[in-house]
Amino acid sequence: MYAKVVVLSCPVMSKLDFENIRPFFDSEVGDIVKELAVSLDWIKLMSPIIGHDNAVEIADAMPHVESIEEFQDELTSPFLEALIEGTTAGVTVSFENEDLDDYFSQPILHLTNHKDIVLDPSLVNIARLGNGYSSTQVGIGDNLLTQKWVEHLVRLNKCFVVPRSGSTRDKLNSSLLVASYIRHVVKEGGAVWLAQREGRAKDGKDATSPALIRMLISEGGRESWEFLRVCPISISYEWDPCDGLKVRELLVTERDGGYSKSLGEDELSMALGLTEFKGRVHLHFCNPIPWSEKVGERTERVIAAKIDNAISKGYKIFPNQMLSAQKLGFDIALNVEITTRDRQEFEERLCKVVDFVGDEFTREEIEKKWCEITAQPLLIKLSV
Repeated sequence: MYAKVVVLSCPVMSKLDFENIRPFFDSEVGDIVKELAVSLDWIKLMSPIIGHDNAVEIADAMPHVESIEEFQDELTSPFLEALIEGTTAGVTVSFENEDLDDYFSQPILHLTNHKDIVLDPSLVNIARLGNGYSSTQVGIGDNLLTQKWVEHLVRLNKCFVVPRSGSTRDKLNSSLLVASYIRHVVKEGGAVWLAQREGRAKDGKDATSPALIRMLISEGGRESWEFLRVCPISISYEWDPCDGLKVRELLVTERDGGYSKSLGEDELSMALGLTEFKGRVHLHFCNPIPWSEKVGERTERVIAAKIDNAISKGYKIFPNQMLSAQKLGFDIALNVEITTRDRQEFEERLCKVVDFVGDEFTREEIEKKWCEITAQPLLIKLSV
């Protein structure tokens, strides 16, 4: 009977166990930012992303920051505001629970569909801070911390490290440690952000990892789940900045039975996701997901499906998704206005992706795969 939850016998973690994964404390910030300020040419690095004047202002302020709050207020927030202004056509937010104080004032674990490791939690925190509530701590995989300055930067931004490497036993122990740390943050009255899965969905089908849910309920089962107060957030992009990479990877996988990333491809994907145009962006904050069991199914899969359902319902539908579905032959009647300009942008984007993928595949193959990816949020929302 799969509905029974097996609660692992977890060691009791202390604050000392969290030393290698926690964000920095305020007492550590001064020395870290002084080291960080001279580790790179920040003006050169940031100027192409947010403009020279913004880059100079942030770089000049960096050595003088002395707390996490100052770092986020004086460096992170201005960077993100400039980035959002330059790479989106605006960000909108909606709430299932309109009582924001009831929603945000309590400890909470946000799970979102995974669009971009930098912007996902940043957009959530901008919404929280804009409504007068503190930012979340953010879980980030150690596979992304390829340089010491990157680790310093994320831990200054209230990120905790999620170890992903090692043996099966190492991964289990890391999972228990991370779950214990998340419970510690929530117990202290804090908020946490996690992606619903490791890595972005290539085919547009967002899905919560049952292994993630299993980790979160590893100590306490139902009691642990209800204590965490897990609230999904649905993130919608009008345009996927990594669509060309995803189309090519899926087509190669279908043709060859597998795909091997080239050197630097992960870095290119992160750079495109951060700096390329996303069009309109929308966040929908969902209500807490209750504990749920179903006879004959594993509990972590039942809960993951409920999270997926909530995220799917929260998708905002854009004209390009309607046009993609039409091009695939779907006859869908939704109250989504499609203008001449929308059709023009749709065709321009198709041409751009065809050029990016190159002549390794036919234009028809590329366009079909792109439309399948783009239409997925619409098709999934309708199925829900």
